[in-house]
This record gives sequence, structure tokens and C-alpha cells, in this order.
Amino acid sequence: MKRTPELVLGSIALGLQLLVILLVVPLLAFFSFQFPELTSPKFEAWYAWFSVAVHIAGFFSGLVALISLKTNAKKAGIILLITGILMFFLTLGATLIQTVLFVIAGSMCLIRQSKQEAVVQ
Repeated sequence: MKRTPELVLGSIALGLQLLVILLVVPLLAFFSFQFPELTSPKFEAWYAWFSVAVHIAGFFSGLVALISLKTNAKKAGIILLITGILMFFLTLGATLIQTVLFVIAGSMCLIRQSKQEAVVQ
């Protein structure tokens, strides 16, 4: 069965993840190390770096899910759902768009059945 919609949604989410990683890491590193006096006293640098780590982990788990989509769609769907939900809660909603895309793609992987599976049931 073709899984083009899942691949498209997952690829868009991975592209957004990569864009956030590539834009936030240099900016965060620059301001944290070069100008620490410009940051607000309420700014928590550890949470910013934790959020970047969650983005990186989400990127790689989403990549693994998209690679395994052709061979095992159910496993890929579960990985996408878990990745999306964990990223949403661990970043306090900062990954809302990627989360929605991962959850929709994961749900589609679990709900859509191939024609062979539908005939057997």
C-alpha cells in the first residue's frame, strides 16, 4: 500500500524540526556564551538546551519512523504518535505544529489498512 500522505506529513514535520534545530542552536549558543549579561534573569538556559535536545531526539525518532514506514507501518505509526506526544509535553507546547503533523501521520499509519489485511479480517 502506498503511504504517500504519511510520508509527506512526516517529511514536513522533519523539515520543520530540522529548521528549528538549525536556527535555534546557533542563536542560543551565541547569546548564552557571548552575551550572558543580555539575557533576562528569569531566563533558564538549561530548559532552552533541554528543549533543543528534545527537538534533536524527536528528529531522529521521526526519521527512524519514516524509514520503517514502508516495511512496518504499525510500528512507524506508534513511534510517530509517541514522538509527537512526548515532544509536545516535554517542550511545553513549543512543538505544536510538528506534534500535530506527527500525530496525524501516526494515526493514519495505524488506521489505514492494506487491502490484504482488510480481506483477511
